[in-house]
Amino acid sequence: MDSSGIQLAASSLVSLSVILGVLAGATLLLRRLRGTAWGQRTVSQSPIKITASRALGGQNTLIIAEVEGRRFLIGVGRAGIAAIGRIDGHE
Repeated sequence: MDSSGIQLAASSLVSLSVILGVLAGATLLLRRLRGTAWGQRTVSQSPIKITASRALGGQNTLIIAEVEGRRFLIGVGRAGIAAIGRIDGHE
């Protein structure tokens, strides 16, 4: 292989390295943006909304959740999750 062949091979390797670096950088950027509104639905589009929560201590929490305009009081603790009831004035 003469001098011009070596230069051509080296130039090709450098070009290939640059292209692979750009692709790797784009992949990392897209992975980072995936968790934002750019790459995923926002929480506001979810039919379930957590409107309030209150820690009660001992890993127990009360949560007010809204689903289709109805509000529910939910208890969360070590033993599990329990629907306590609706709190919007309806059974």
